[in-house]
Amino acid sequence: MNARTLAAVAVVMVCAVGCSTAANGDGSPGRPAVETTPTVLDPARLQLPLERYQFDDKEWVRLNRAQNLLAVACMKRYGIEYRPPAERRAAVVRSRTERRYGLADARLARASGYHLPDATRTAPPSPPRLSATQLTVLAGPAPGSAQARDRERLTYRGAAVPDGGCMGEARRTLAGKGQLGDPDVVRRIDSDSVLKASKDPRVRRAFRSWAACMRDKGHDYRDPWQAINDKAFSGTRVSDREKTVARDDVSCKRRTNVVGVWYAVDAAYQKQILKAGGDRVARLAARKHDQLVAADGVIRASAD
Repeated sequence: MNARTLAAVAVVMVCAVGCSTAANGDGSPGRPAVETTPTVLDPARLQLPLERYQFDDKEWVRLNRAQNLLAVACMKRYGIEYRPPAERRAAVVRSRTERRYGLADARLARASGYHLPDATRTAPPSPPRLSATQLTVLAGPAPGSAQARDRERLTYRGAAVPDGGCMGEARRTLAGKGQLGDPDVVRRIDSDSVLKASKDPRVRRAFRSWAACMRDKGHDYRDPWQAINDKAFSGTRVSDREKTVARDDVSCKRRTNVVGVWYAVDAAYQKQILKAGGDRVARLAARKHDQLVAADGVIRASAD
């Protein structure tokens, strides 16, 4: 999918929510109707409509493996031995929705408050041991450098270097002129829908119930995001107070079903946006499929 098509999708997505004036089932202009509101105890098990168009962790591993295989072959053409960082899958959360609506796991609240457990943290991959010139062959000129500003055609030992280096060539092999992985429009929908839902009157009512429950426990927060973003909990050390607030947060979420309401409205906004996208949205699914097929072809070829 080219940049013009993606831009058209983005316009449709914005107007689907921001430009709509038709009333929904409850008579509210522009707000999507919610079909059902589930009672949610474990948000990690939830699925949102947009996930069909997103790459999950395992699919990202396939894309990265194929990109690295292509980059290794490209670097070899220039006589450079490139060893990609070891593949690592950071199991920070179990799914996209586990912490989308804040913390909801009582066990984690007791153990580490709002912080991620130590076991889920992984060290960043070590950079490849290449010279500055070789790194340019791998990834192209650094953003903001004189080479990038002048759009200078790069060469290495007399041979032209692809735009964006070997990594750029690998991305184009897998994704054509589009982005590798989730396009910007999908990322935008993913963030916009949960933010729009958090401002929706139906979710705000649930927040007020949650806030009343928290006040009964001695905490003054207007919504779950204010609790999890409390500056008192921003350090590396997890205090007893943080654990107490987190534990009470989870308890109040369950008592008021905040996650169920928030998820239902979030999903409704995504459905509204995707429905407005029409055929352009269908092409997002095809684009994802094509990238995975291309990646699997590279991986199979490397095993022969």
